[in-house]
Amino acid sequence: MPIRALDRRRLLHALGLGGAALACGRASAAVEGAAGAPITQGYASSRVGQVYYRMIRPAPGQQGLKTPLLCLHAGPGSSRNYLDLMPRMATDRWVIAADTPGYGLSQRPATPSTIADFAQAASAVVDALGLGRIDVLGNHTSTATALELARMRPGLVRRIVLNSALMYTPQERAERKAAQIANATRDLSAAVDTIPARWRAFRQATAHQSEEQSWGRFWEVYRDPTHQDWGFVASYDYDFAATLAQTRAPVLILNPQDVLHDITARAAGKGPDVRIAELPWPGGTFDLHVDAVTQVIRAFLDT
Repeated sequence: MPIRALDRRRLLHALGLGGAALACGRASAAVEGAAGAPITQGYASSRVGQVYYRMIRPAPGQQGLKTPLLCLHAGPGSSRNYLDLMPRMATDRWVIAADTPGYGLSQRPATPSTIADFAQAASAVVDALGLGRIDVLGNHTSTATALELARMRPGLVRRIVLNSALMYTPQERAERKAAQIANATRDLSAAVDTIPARWRAFRQATAHQSEEQSWGRFWEVYRDPTHQDWGFVASYDYDFAATLAQTRAPVLILNPQDVLHDITARAAGKGPDVRIAELPWPGGTFDLHVDAVTQVIRAFLDT
């Protein structure tokens, strides 16, 4: 599917909006979620720069509110990936979705970050909002961030939901890191030349979404193509298995039938309270199958 002139205009418009939001330092306008729920936006300061977040906060005075949920996205990508999940989870709790530093509308650090840096940035968002206790949801690369946040601040994190688990062996982590670095594109012109092929592949993988939805999420992934591998490299440097084994908070691991299924299955019995939920679909967990996965997440968090 070629990139049409209209698509290019949308790209320029989106990049312009992103630049304006970063320049403002703090955003307060409301945008619409998948079910029409108002989503407010903001920034928090962290040691690696400004961290952007989206949030739905229940009406003041609402009774019976449950523990707030912090959602961390896969990388590359952004909090936009949770626009379908957020309003469904926010009927009885705060839901916050933050952009990892270097992705989405968060500031890109001058040098590559570690998982500890990402966890500190997530912690800064929580503190900026004055939240004393949270549940956290991680997805692929950010599953490491979720565990690290719980390790750094065990009194903050009550329960953890992970979409897949990075249960690589040390050798696998080293091999994947080397391959990621070797295949990275550092020349912007060369990276731009790959966009048509990347869009065709992305659109095929997200055929269940409207073209408009796919287009918006595609540019969240390829917003900064010469640095998009930083999150992957950080996750390969992180000893996920060792941290999981020491995590005291209850952990639910979602295991869809995707490329990480067999790796994720290794997490069975590897922590004090680790549960694995086998999911029958290969993808679309937080959009195509959002109603089903919302029920699974609620059943775990609300007990």
